[in-house]
Amino acid sequence: MLYFRVTIAILAPFILLTLKSLIRKRRENPAGLPLPPGPPRFPIVGNLFGIKDLGRQWLTYADWSKKYGDILYVEILGQKMLILNSEKVADELLDKRSQNYSDRPQVPMVTLMGWEFNTGLLPYGPLWRKQRKVMHQALNLQAMIKYRHIQLNNVRQLVRNILQVPDEMEAHLKTQVLCHLALVYGYEMESRNDLFASIADRATEMLVNSIFPGVVLVNAFPVFQYLPEWFPGAGFKKYAKQCRKLTRQLRDLPYEYVQRQMVFVHFNLLRRELTQLGKVEGIAPHSVVSEMLEHNEEEDVIKSVAGTMYTAAVETSSSALSAFVMAMIIFPSVQEKAQAEIDRITGESRLPDFSDRESMVYMEATYREVLRWSQVGPLGAPHMTTNSDIYNGHFIPKGTMVFVNIRSITHNEEKYPDPMRFIPERYIGADGQLTDDLAQQQFGFGRRICVGKYLAEASVWIAMVSILAVFNIGKAKDEQGRDIDVIPEFKSGTPSRPKPYSFSITPRSPRTAGLAQDAESDGNM
Repeated sequence: MLYFRVTIAILAPFILLTLKSLIRKRRENPAGLPLPPGPPRFPIVGNLFGIKDLGRQWLTYADWSKKYGDILYVEILGQKMLILNSEKVADELLDKRSQNYSDRPQVPMVTLMGWEFNTGLLPYGPLWRKQRKVMHQALNLQAMIKYRHIQLNNVRQLVRNILQVPDEMEAHLKTQVLCHLALVYGYEMESRNDLFASIADRATEMLVNSIFPGVVLVNAFPVFQYLPEWFPGAGFKKYAKQCRKLTRQLRDLPYEYVQRQMVFVHFNLLRRELTQLGKVEGIAPHSVVSEMLEHNEEEDVIKSVAGTMYTAAVETSSSALSAFVMAMIIFPSVQEKAQAEIDRITGESRLPDFSDRESMVYMEATYREVLRWSQVGPLGAPHMTTNSDIYNGHFIPKGTMVFVNIRSITHNEEKYPDPMRFIPERYIGADGQLTDDLAQQQFGFGRRICVGKYLAEASVWIAMVSILAVFNIGKAKDEQGRDIDVIPEFKSGTPSRPKPYSFSITPRSPRTAGLAQDAESDGNM
């Protein structure tokens, strides 16, 4: 009898927890509908051990979708996850039911590292709407036209940098993206060891290494965030502390720079009015932040929006450009066709600018194929369900993380035959005009679609067309003079960046080298 009582005492809490869980599930899902299909799950770990490579989860999800369908349910360390492997399902849930699919999961490491200010990571609510509105005003298509001369200056500096030090092209591509500092803050970056650029680069790198379930233990078990820093296994707190210092600097230092510049300008304007000194020198350049300050936006909103705008482009755009260069090496016929089109439109007498974009059908198709062929974010940014939902007879629980498998969508063989080949002609119809497929999957779905897409695509397009106008990109040679083949391999994680590859980049002719060396931005749109 004593043994029986002890056994009951031990088992009672587990029995009660199980009953409570069953009652809660019954209340949330009174019809008892099944969850979406997915592979068998184990207790606690769920599907964790079924994923072949955690750094490339999307490949496993694509394989599973062949068996279970376009909507896939998995669990990893207790986190409910829905993987959408078709554009149709993504549109139906994230767009048509956006009210319920626009939240973001709150990842403990994001807050610990000080990244919770980021507009793209904010939960769906009033603060997100306020920041989103300000960001849209700054980054909509018409607003971006005002800054195209800055983008043009940046890219022409890029081709000069490549001309001078071609072996460091990868570093030049990243520097060109970092030059968004000029657009957002009106800040001219140092060519090497720039403080603001290094802060943003390091903080962004620390973020992307720490946001996925299973990567950092505290993300799977949030209670661990309350452990003291000295506790065994709590090394993530020291890591987060280092990042939090960087994120404070990221938000504050460039903003303070703009404020100082504007005070200096106002002082000079006042002095000119009082003494009639004539032209004022040292006028602060126009920027997104200076414009927001003139509109009297809240300081915290300006810092958050500006920090988000800048850092969002650091890894994504440079990764896309690196993939573009790699594609030009592997598929030289594409490079030749694009260069022929560029030469025809520019007359080989100038560098291309934004006014040429509508005329360059093949170049536009090449840009779209870069987005399809190499996914910077193969799973996109996670959404989260605000409430439970029912789709095609399946129950989707509240608090489920929802990922769009962009890799699976853009490599759908029915829509994109031979998907591993780089074929810009996919986007050109029989009439020679561009198709309606804009290759926009990378920018997301629904209300959380990337508001900075006009900035990103303009920066990437002008860099691509400028590089091809000036340079030939080809295979490097080994010590015996033989070509070094390039295999299209990408690093694990997000953003998905090409692994280092050998290349050769040389001016197409003395004439193109001269154009690159002498080019000055004239502000053409």
